Amino acid sequence: MTNVTVGNVTFGSHLPFALISGPCQLETLDHARMLADTLAGMCEALGIGYVFKASFDKANRSSLKGRRGTGIEEGLTILSKIRAEFGCPVLTDVHEIAQCGPAAEAVDILQI
Repeated sequence: MTNVTVGNVTFGSHLPFALISGPCQLETLDHARMLADTLAGMCEALGIGYVFKASFDKANRSSLKGRRGTGIEEGLTILSKIRAEFGCPVLTDVHEIAQCGPAAEAVDILQI
């Protein structure tokens, strides 16, 4: 397996585990900060890499009444702030081609 480095985290078959984790759906900047602080702190204590993951739009909800998220503009602002404040790579998912450019400017990894 080829090693892949994203920010300060390197993934590879013979490397220590790295955690990709965060809220399923972004809610607020304060909520994202609280989760990033907790998860990054836990990973630092364990000596493992950490990537913050969250979605700005949950377009694949199983219920029409389900909340979809903050939307792209607010969501990418939140994700960009998490990346800057915590120094960890950030991952989000995209659902449309038009979302790729703006998302790539705010995060390190796009999940398609």
